Amino acid sequence: MSFIAIKGKIKSVLESLSEVQQVSDYPNQDFSGFPAVMVRTNGNTSDYETTNENDEIYSFSLFVFQIIEGAFSAEKAREILEEMCDLIRDTFDSDEFLNGIVMPAGRTILGVKPTVSNIGEDDSGKYSIAEIELAVRVSKFI
Repeated sequence: MSFIAIKGKIKSVLESLSEVQQVSDYPNQDFSGFPAVMVRTNGNTSDYETTNENDEIYSFSLFVFQIIEGAFSAEKAREILEEMCDLIRDTFDSDEFLNGIVMPAGRTILGVKPTVSNIGEDDSGKYSIAEIELAVRVSKFI
């Protein structure tokens, strides 16, 4: 249930940004507006903290798409993505504990950390795409 709660909150945060035109949680390149973001669940790791507490890391990738066509040259699309990476990273940095999230019993958010960002173009040349990795640290009491 933690994946679902965390992913739902990530989507909600992204949807609250006026610059983001669409948010998807499944592979999709048929967006109705740009920039658009697709949220992908990557996995999680766990380690024990004490005999009754585990430290878990939930990993997500945010793929930010900007179409390259018309007024959006490759250079302009890349500039938009650079701005979006800063905006998204700053947003999660300022909401480190995902305020308002409802976690399953016994679990507490310890922090969200945007880690790596990469920007490039897809093979077709139709989109510029940025990938931002988020690591969400959770304490689970056993």
